[in-house]
Amino acid sequence: MSSRLIAIACCAATLFGCGEDGAPPATIRFLHTFNPDETELFNATIAERGLAVDSSLVPFARGQQVISEILHAKTGCPDLIRIDATWLPGLRAQLLPVPPELAALDWTPEAAALGQLEPGPAWGVPQAVDGLIVIRDSASPAPATASIADLIAASRAARSEGRRYPLGIRVDGYWLVPWLRSEGADLAAGGIDGPGAARALASFAAVFGDVAAPPPPSGSEAPDELRRWNAHEVAYWITGPWQLGALRDADRVAVSAIARAPRGGQLLVVPACAKNPDQGWRLAGELASLPVAIKLAQAFSTVPTRISALASAPPLARAAYEALRGAEMLPRVAVTPLLFDDLNPALAAVVAGDATAEEAIEGVRRGWGRLVRGPP
Repeated sequence: MSSRLIAIACCAATLFGCGEDGAPPATIRFLHTFNPDETELFNATIAERGLAVDSSLVPFARGQQVISEILHAKTGCPDLIRIDATWLPGLRAQLLPVPPELAALDWTPEAAALGQLEPGPAWGVPQAVDGLIVIRDSASPAPATASIADLIAASRAARSEGRRYPLGIRVDGYWLVPWLRSEGADLAAGGIDGPGAARALASFAAVFGDVAAPPPPSGSEAPDELRRWNAHEVAYWITGPWQLGALRDADRVAVSAIARAPRGGQLLVVPACAKNPDQGWRLAGELASLPVAIKLAQAFSTVPTRISALASAPPLARAAYEALRGAEMLPRVAVTPLLFDDLNPALAAVVAGDATAEEAIEGVRRGWGRLVRGPP
């Protein structure tokens, strides 16, 4: 875990000001999962705004585990944490509710839903909305509908000698969700008990070597996808808004929806064990402010979470928001993020031809059943 301290004289601060004795306010401890480019922009933004922030980065893949351990230990707690929305159910008992003045901001409906688990208080300030969308070459027509069948049909129509595999897609359980839902299943224990889950797994695996290229080595997916897009090898790319900022030629890019796609996002939460919770909420408010939200949208096409920021966002960010409006959140239960540990290797085995869809899904059912039952 790496950290960077940004300390600016408090009298220059636009948000916190000086303490009663003229001393600077306590430095805000912030634990986040920003990628390197986002971290650089965050650091510059905080410096411009004169805030005192000690920011620590935890890799997204280990984020839930690291954060859970910190909150259970109740020592060295950050004042603010950026989490994935799927982690909220497992962490909620150790978080403070969002103050009314932050909860009352002009959140989009999709963003507001991220921070709530049931009627009652919000537990997180929504910082970004994401999920699966289809990025397509603007020279390629939009699929006839948002259905998987029409997306595959459009990909086949785009195939040529120089573009053998026009569909970009990743071997990952998150990408499987639209296929599961199209067959009446879902990413949930009990949601894969019927025959639809095996059909979804089989039809997903069948696109590789047909309209999608055989998958690259594990861990190299993101750079391989970007390389293929930049080389014009892909006409339709199933990915998320997080990739839009890396695309060189925005004029070439159009966005479409995919039916029954998953929708998620990032939340800013304050743990109950925070030493300076008020400061944590103030930093959350700053990160959710219109200038910062618009700056992130302009730099990375991040989908803003506030209606007023969305109106000033660049076209790609607004297009991604529209594509995600019909998407659906994953089940809001604590085990949801853990389900991928069983699903991803099973999916890879079917794509590689090392297991049938029926064999793989049966193993996943057993693994998910153990998760739900808990330790003996």
